[in-house]
Amino acid sequence: MSADKTTKSQPPSALLPQGLQDVLYPQAEHDAKASEIIMDCLASFGYNRVQPPLVEFEDSLLGDRLGAALSDKTFRLLDPLSHKMMALRADMTAQIARISGSRLAHMARPLRLSYCGAVMRVVPDVLNPERQMVQAGAELIGASDALASAEMVSLGVRALNLAGISGLTVDIGIPHLFDVIVGDCDATMRDALAEALRLRDSDMLQSIGHDSAPLLADLLAASGQSREAIADLLPRLSDEAGALVRTVLHAAEVVQGIWPDLPITLDLLDRRDGDYHKGLNFAIFSKGLQGEIARGGAYQTGYGEEATGLSIYMERVLRALPATPKQPVIYVAAKAGLATAMALVERGRFVVMGSEAAEPQIEAKKLGCEFIVLEADAMPIAVTE
Repeated sequence: MSADKTTKSQPPSALLPQGLQDVLYPQAEHDAKASEIIMDCLASFGYNRVQPPLVEFEDSLLGDRLGAALSDKTFRLLDPLSHKMMALRADMTAQIARISGSRLAHMARPLRLSYCGAVMRVVPDVLNPERQMVQAGAELIGASDALASAEMVSLGVRALNLAGISGLTVDIGIPHLFDVIVGDCDATMRDALAEALRLRDSDMLQSIGHDSAPLLADLLAASGQSREAIADLLPRLSDEAGALVRTVLHAAEVVQGIWPDLPITLDLLDRRDGDYHKGLNFAIFSKGLQGEIARGGAYQTGYGEEATGLSIYMERVLRALPATPKQPVIYVAAKAGLATAMALVERGRFVVMGSEAAEPQIEAKKLGCEFIVLEADAMPIAVTE
């Protein structure tokens, strides 16, 4: 993103902490419009926007599994009024879960909520140097089945396309399928199996000798864009594992029916984002961009409700968008009057009011205006060189 970069020549009062920056015009305007495009898309699917506070009490924000997953990335501060510790949100999902389970507990389920706001992290992501970011997203409270996941994936794809992001791909996985298949086993054996999966090494899996190793190796080999290869393994899965895999297959089928040309990869043993997701999870990528630009999946709120969410990382999205063409600006001389400027704005024009003591042509050129109005009710004329 374009931003105000501090230098050593600037006074100390202008320096910002590492990972923080001022975003200036026109980038700030461009970013806001892209965010609103995404929020409008979520609203069109019945997701009502909420805005939780930036800071909450620590035991509230980080008290359940959702918040605790980002505990190490969360800033803490002492509230001088209550003398209790507070936390600066690093993610908004836990806040939406709190709102739905308390303030909106009386609302019918499934409940659809959307959000967009700043989050702050102590340590930035590997692929994102900023510590303050904008997170947009949606939460479907009261549903975590295949159709709920398909809805979230489709929402993310449509919102990103509308914002101008193309070349999208989707990865779908089940973070806890490994645990379901392996079950209770020796910790050393479990770590060895997990490491073999991380390395995508089927031979290493087979050499470990655990009863689950052949099935894990076959699931690893079946991962990809072929739902048929995965479906062939269903008879070998337990009831719990089979239900999880069927959810993925159904969700992928629904999404592919809507987006026939969308590449969907089924990586069932991918254990990323397993801190609070249960069941299906997904990540959306874009060609030419490093890392996921959106992710989501099924989880359980701190109020015991099934839910499915979508989070879009706006910084990564905004880096990929072309700059918005600059709108021509009309300089309205002070002599022409504020009423003339207001009339132009009502017609959809962009204006700048002139100063009373200024020479109109000189000030208009200095302020970067393309056109000028010198008299009330006069037509705009080009600013001369």
